Amino acid sequence: MSNWRNGKVDRTLLGPAARYFAPVEAFTRLTDISLEELKQNGKRLILLDVDHTLVPWKAEEFAIGVPEWVTQAKEMGFELCILSNTRHPERLMRLSKALGIEALRGRFKPSRKMYLAALSKFGRKPEEAIMIGDQMMTDILGANRTGIEAIWVCKMDGPEFAGTKINRAIERRIAAVVYNALVSDGEQGAPKSKTLQQLIRFVVVGGLSFIIDAGLTTLLMNYIHVGDQPLGHVLGHSLRESAPFIFQFATKDDSAAAPILGGLASFVAMFNSFILNRMWTFEATESSNVKKQVIRFYSVAIFGALLNTLIFSVFYSVLPLGSKHKTLLSKAVAAAIVAVWNFLGQRHFAFREHSK
Repeated sequence: MSNWRNGKVDRTLLGPAARYFAPVEAFTRLTDISLEELKQNGKRLILLDVDHTLVPWKAEEFAIGVPEWVTQAKEMGFELCILSNTRHPERLMRLSKALGIEALRGRFKPSRKMYLAALSKFGRKPEEAIMIGDQMMTDILGANRTGIEAIWVCKMDGPEFAGTKINRAIERRIAAVVYNALVSDGEQGAPKSKTLQQLIRFVVVGGLSFIIDAGLTTLLMNYIHVGDQPLGHVLGHSLRESAPFIFQFATKDDSAAAPILGGLASFVAMFNSFILNRMWTFEATESSNVKKQVIRFYSVAIFGALLNTLIFSVFYSVLPLGSKHKTLLSKAVAAAIVAVWNFLGQRHFAFREHSK
């Protein structure tokens, strides 16, 4: 992160929602963290992320000083454990063995499951543990949800998993708010902004819209029947016969219906998003030109809906799953990617008069 800042975070300056994403302290690298200070603060169990905390992504060569730092921690009586949701357990075991510490692999962070498993394994209370990782949306949030304090370290140089890049885009917005409560060299950060509050509200509205979108799509694709066949199959069959040159991408009837029925559901969810984001997320109801807001909103949202439909259709066509499961998974992937576009577009364009 180009604007990285080290320092302690005064979490009392943040709202309840923001505290879930806030570490107690930020460091450039793992080896900058004082083990003596951790021990003085009552920490006995150190939980560690893997990629960009111990090693670069996909690598197995530890960053300079990491093995020595881990050795010193063990000599001082700390218990250490790696927490990872990696899809490559063999690599995780090799890293664990190289450092001579335990490793737990489980559900995606920020799930509490791995954190609770680590506490149980070592017989420690949350206040005796500290989580160290490079991602707010997984490492820090997961720890805070479990009552464990967390230290945030700067991402190492190098590439990373494509899905992580979406988290990074959101993380940059949250970091701007957390930095307002960061004390570096005795100086408190700038006054708090509304960005995180808007982001949290946007996520809530987006979640509700996603439920409407995915639920209506599933209903139309699988549960509404024409005769003894689901509407998705009937419509898709008709489309493939009437316009094969347009729907040549579809290998099955329901794949042809996916962009039509999925797009219809997205437009219904879009109306819900406009109302709630205007009234609640960006508090833009005082605008004297509602028409201009509507035009701006739908310009952003229609492009987002088209992008959503495209991504949904592609994933629905290629995922080797049953119809119901791939409907929900395809919608989830599309919604996550489009959410970033929609938030930035609505905040800086559609409702810009009230979100500066």
